[in-house]
Amino acid sequence: MPEDPDWAWIGKFYDGDQGAFNELFRKHQTRALNLAFRFTRDRQSAEDIVQEVFLRIYERKVSADPSAKFSTWLYRVVVNASLDLVRRKKTLFFRSFDEERNSGESESGRTLAETVADPAARRLGEGLAEREVEEALRREIDRLPDKYRAPILLYQFEEMPYRDIARILGISEKAVERRLSHAKERLKKRLQAKGF
Repeated sequence: MPEDPDWAWIGKFYDGDQGAFNELFRKHQTRALNLAFRFTRDRQSAEDIVQEVFLRIYERKVSADPSAKFSTWLYRVVVNASLDLVRRKKTLFFRSFDEERNSGESESGRTLAETVADPAARRLGEGLAEREVEEALRREIDRLPDKYRAPILLYQFEEMPYRDIARILGISEKAVERRLSHAKERLKKRLQAKGF
């Protein structure tokens, strides 16, 4: 009997207990969705990925690995599906700060100049520079090759330890450490080149 209770839920589901699958879905849906979103930057695509992954589990169309934690195995499947989608689309699925700036209008329909000129919006001015740095960082992360982007997203934003990242990506912990180091160095150089 596996030690991970999630694998026990899978076993119960495969034995005919529909409630076990529902419990597993409820437990992991949100984190899987957030993880898929980190890669795709598009909510609908992330939802489609998670739905497809859980459907494959439901239909027993995935190779389970009870030697790993269920969550680690699940996130590996989600990461791979997300990377596959991004590769197929060859585009990033979010409206970047550049597009917003180039259009001259914010989501409220006001230009950036109108928003900044508004006294009530001036309080947001301090956050504007921070938001611009955050958007630039997000764009640069999305431009990294998959081998660097995946570890940085899992480590920095999902706060996963090297051990889990290594299992999800199927590489050694030392490789995770090297890839994170290279990713951070690339990001630092690119952001410095942009004046951040």
